[in-house]
Amino acid sequence: MKRAIHPQAVADEPLAVRWVTDVDLPVGRVLAAPGTVGPLLEFGVLTKLFVEPDGVWAWLSPAQSWAEHGPRIRDAIAKAVDLDGWRIEEGSAELLGLIAREVLDGELKSYVDSHGGHITVADATADSLTLNFEGACAACPAAASTLHDRIEAAVKRRYPGLKRIERSG
Repeated sequence: MKRAIHPQAVADEPLAVRWVTDVDLPVGRVLAAPGTVGPLLEFGVLTKLFVEPDGVWAWLSPAQSWAEHGPRIRDAIAKAVDLDGWRIEEGSAELLGLIAREVLDGELKSYVDSHGGHITVADATADSLTLNFEGACAACPAAASTLHDRIEAAVKRRYPGLKRIERSG
């Protein structure tokens, strides 16, 4: 079965693409992958892969181009997500930080901006997040609700291993 899949740019990461699709794999860094994705990773066309329930994050080697390899990588990932043979190191500080940044700069950005605030990722471990609340968010009486009801809930949908989230300072 070939899944529906489409690319999404990763902010400030020109070599990265998040391939949006539904994935039924453990969340974390890919150590080995089945199908033609494996050789793409093994021989350095792809330098890094992460999986999460909403997709696959892929980094292309600086010597390669998405124009040349994008369609082939898309097709390989679309087929591979249904195959056995994935080896995944579960949990990843880098992946959790990426997902949190995407949530804050994407689906929650207009909400936070509308209140005159700004929220950024201060630190991420494999199971925890620390966020900076700035602007109106710094002293907002509803900050705890925003932290847990909105941010934590949105991140946990994509990174179920999140165990702790807090504000810095």
